[in-house]
Amino acid sequence: MKEKTSLIDHIGNLIGIVVIGFILFILVWPIIDPTPNKSSTLKENAHHLTK
Repeated sequence: MKEKTSLIDHIGNLIGIVVIGFILFILVWPIIDPTPNKSSTLKENAHHLTK
């Protein structure tokens, strides 16, 4: 017999998927970083973009 899952379980699963996706995005971000100078700080990159 299949157990009926409650709404709370669905919400918990959705939150878990979002959190895991966010963590993976943070881990992958340095690889796909679109800023021109990957080795410089965020402040330096922002300064170069606003020139």
